[in-house]
Amino acid sequence: MGLMVKHVLCWVFAVTLAISIFPLPNVSGDSVNPGVYGPNSAPFGIPYKNWLAKWWQWSISIPASQHPRENYTDAKCASNQAGPVWFLADQLGGREERTCTIPAGKAVLIPILTGECANNIPGIKNDQDLRRCAMEGDEYGVIEATVDGVKIKDLEKYRAQSDFFNITHVKDNLYEPDVGTFRAVADGFYVFLEPLPPGKHDLDLKSSVLNPVDPSFNYNADWTYHLLVEPSTNATNAANKSS
Repeated sequence: MGLMVKHVLCWVFAVTLAISIFPLPNVSGDSVNPGVYGPNSAPFGIPYKNWLAKWWQWSISIPASQHPRENYTDAKCASNQAGPVWFLADQLGGREERTCTIPAGKAVLIPILTGECANNIPGIKNDQDLRRCAMEGDEYGVIEATVDGVKIKDLEKYRAQSDFFNITHVKDNLYEPDVGTFRAVADGFYVFLEPLPPGKHDLDLKSSVLNPVDPSFNYNADWTYHLLVEPSTNATNAANKSS
């Protein structure tokens, strides 16, 4: 994408998203889709919109050779993961299946449609330009997704926009030739799952964009994450003692 740190997955005017929900203690989903964090929530005490910034800070902090979006491996899925939320990489075209092993107790965050822009981009003069840049291109798309086959409703209501934040571009990152720290903003739709129970869970995602204004945004993507949630050490030890 040249000098523009702009990443478009898809826009959701017509959208169907599906997700399976598993009851967990001390977990409260939103009123529409239990088990999914809504845009007005504050997962782990941090406003939802700020997690968009954290996802982008994670993604652009990984050198291209290690980034899980390209030449995917299970090991790459663990790149730069830290804290209570496990970030999953997007996919920009074609069909792909990915397996990712996740520790128990981790929430899962993945972008469905997202844009991010930083003030190193030529033509960005003020914060209004940054917001416009982050939002443009996120249109004329359709998305569909399932987690273990159970649907989630009203994804169009899950749009969020971050506050302005600082983002550091490492050398040889996936998006930008410029290295340094810049002012940025992110916008879009994400699937933000509360911690899943141990076991295997399939997250299927399909997105397509057909933009009549700017065809450079057009693409089709179809990808699956086979999520392997490992049981916690305490749970495993307890099971071993009882057997």
